[in-house]
Amino acid sequence: MGPGSLHNLRVSPINPSRIRRLFISHTHADHISDLIPFLWAVQIDGRKEELRIYGPPGFKETFRKLLECTSTPSSFFSFPLSVYELTYGEKIDEVSTCATIHSIPTLAFRVESSTGKSFCYSADTIYCPELVKLARNVDLLVHEATFLEDQAEIAELTRHSIARVAGEVAREAAAKRLVLFHIPPPNDGREREFHAQATQAYGDKVTVATDMAQFEF
Repeated sequence: MGPGSLHNLRVSPINPSRIRRLFISHTHADHISDLIPFLWAVQIDGRKEELRIYGPPGFKETFRKLLECTSTPSSFFSFPLSVYELTYGEKIDEVSTCATIHSIPTLAFRVESSTGKSFCYSADTIYCPELVKLARNVDLLVHEATFLEDQAEIAELTRHSIARVAGEVAREAAAKRLVLFHIPPPNDGREREFHAQATQAYGDKVTVATDMAQFEF
């Protein structure tokens, strides 16, 4: 639910009323800035269906502060709304989790479909052995890659991945496909470098994600 998420959802074929659960990896602004606008939007749309929001340790307090700083009383929402904090390694139905190694509490997620297919979302992290375990033999690994090899120092400082690390995690986890995301605007135009560095480490199919991209697996 980072910036632009609400707009992209509005122009996509997805009906927001079908969204019953939101999983928030961590509380940095680029991952939650559209959360309250999303809730306002579905309230104005006349949502009646229950919505459950799951986040990392400490998420409930952050959510309370978001409502407060946006002058949004909890009574504003007429649909059932529940907020939960997940512990590291907790499993909710088909969704499994693990802690990543980031600058604040962060969760990665793995989803197993009823058809036996699976995907894993890394969230933000440096190289993380627990993530390798979570992504083991996954059909689709969506892994953060904010920086490139020549930006390794800032990547370590901010606890983000370089493209090579995403490739290494995919290779060690034996993921069947790797998609890179989280490339920031200053690195626009360097997509081929991201692709090349991740592919060299992974040795298999790598895709650099773009807004509105869809992936079948």
